[in-house]
Amino acid sequence: MCVCARDFIIKFRNDNQYRNHRWPELIISIIQNLNFIKIRVRPQSTNEKLDYCDTCTKVNQSAKQITLGSERRFTFDYVCDVGSDQGLVYDVCCKSLIDGLFEGYNASLIAYGQTGSGKTYTMGTSFDLNIEPEKVGIIPRAVDQLYSSIQNQIKMADGSVFPAPEFDIQAQFMELYNEEVFDLLSPSSMDKVTKKSGIRIHEDGEGNIQVTGLTSQPINSVEDAIRCLKIGTLSRSTASTNMNLTSSRSHAIFSITLTQKQTSDNNNNNNNNNNDDNNNNDNNGNNNKNNNGNDVIVITEFLRAKFNFVDLAGSERLKRTGATGERAKEGISINCGLLSLGNVISALGDVTKFGCHVPYRDSKLTRILQDSLGGNSRTVLIACISPSDRDFVETLNTLSYANRARNIRNKLSANKDLRTSSQDGDRKLIEALKAEVEELKKKLREVTEGGQSNDVICENQMLLAENRNLRDKIKALSSTMDEVTSSNVQLKTLVDVNAIQQGGNVEECIKKYVAEIERLKVRLSLAERNFEISTARSSSARPPSSSSSLRIIIKIILIIIITWRFVCQGRCFQGRAMSVTYLTMKI
Repeated sequence: MCVCARDFIIKFRNDNQYRNHRWPELIISIIQNLNFIKIRVRPQSTNEKLDYCDTCTKVNQSAKQITLGSERRFTFDYVCDVGSDQGLVYDVCCKSLIDGLFEGYNASLIAYGQTGSGKTYTMGTSFDLNIEPEKVGIIPRAVDQLYSSIQNQIKMADGSVFPAPEFDIQAQFMELYNEEVFDLLSPSSMDKVTKKSGIRIHEDGEGNIQVTGLTSQPINSVEDAIRCLKIGTLSRSTASTNMNLTSSRSHAIFSITLTQKQTSDNNNNNNNNNNDDNNNNDNNGNNNKNNNGNDVIVITEFLRAKFNFVDLAGSERLKRTGATGERAKEGISINCGLLSLGNVISALGDVTKFGCHVPYRDSKLTRILQDSLGGNSRTVLIACISPSDRDFVETLNTLSYANRARNIRNKLSANKDLRTSSQDGDRKLIEALKAEVEELKKKLREVTEGGQSNDVICENQMLLAENRNLRDKIKALSSTMDEVTSSNVQLKTLVDVNAIQQGGNVEECIKKYVAEIERLKVRLSLAERNFEISTARSSSARPPSSSSSLRIIIKIILIIIITWRFVCQGRCFQGRAMSVTYLTMKI
């Protein structure tokens, strides 16, 4: 839908009389977020006519439908039948996108389809010096419309209170060959033998996809753009197969970045009858004041938008193309990239998969097209198909993917950057900020010289040092206590063993140690509970040393009890001279 229609609906929505109506919200959402899907059916080739191939497609132009075979019917935004010329295809697919480019909206136009379906011819990336004007593709026509719109804006600005915008146009041309990105505007940097290019794909701070390492060529005229297109086309990888004599062996992306700089000030709002007064002020003293005595505020608006023209390599079956060797490897790489693209379209277009992971990173192709598929861009997908019945399966796959892509919703927003400056106000603002900085420095010196801040800092440092010393002392005392406790247990054990050797009551000793174990278990449980509480309060807490000591004591006593049981049964010792000292020493 055209831009003026969208502006009308937005104005309609803001009107208080119709604010409670819900249908304008739906229309605006559709206009801003919908990806438009166009279908183009190419004519039958000479070989197809010689082979007596029948047509399997039927177009209903009024209903915007295409029927494949006898049963399969698809509805799209527009269907270009066999007789559609290049001018009609451009008006339907691209003209409104160029208009939106001047409002700061990114745009993408993607040609998709099987090999030999007319994608490169439609896009205009097959450069031919002898081509007839009516057969020129989308990209040359888009560049021509772009510069025509620029000239119209400059003419409209003549005699107006607002100056003409400043325009800057940059062009990039890259290809994705065997999963490597190459710069088509810098053929000398391309090294397809080693399969290395040095071009990197990443996200910027705002989440937009950037391709660093590409040559950005300034464009000052239509001729400059055509020259860049020619250089890139001659450098692109092409080869002959059984299905296409000039088959593209890579995905190509031609990008145009338009930057507009519009400057205005609040004097532009003055009426013409005040111009004499303003001129007198300028002549007498060059005052930077308007007729109301206010500062002259300069407003600079930057609009930056990018248009990606994507000519995808066609999907192909090796059995039909007859490709071998390097051509077969290229075909496999092309199909892998298109498979990843199909997975992304399925994830974004299937309503049952809403919110699921979108596999943009599965290939470099989908990574580069991330903004075009579900991102900040107005996207048109041209699905190019063959009408011949021998291409029925490939045509069905193309139409199925295009039908899924209709459900993709992009997050569209204008790339605007407003900057306001005042010829006299900036100087006042700088002076005020400097005065504020000096005032803060003065207050800081007063606090420091008064000693209040220094005393607090010194006291805090002393407490921290004392805390560290106390921690070291506690650690040393805990270690000493562990050693003393272990030694005490060993001595008690020796006393009890000697008493048993002299005819003491073994059962009484065992009961005493069992009671000691229960008491130590209670202490251990309390220590661990206290540790859990302290851990919840502080992440740096560590287990208390007393818990480890209690565990050691319990283990020693358990070993002693087991040993005594063996002593009583006569299974462990062969003589009375042997004691339990050996076991306790090993612990």
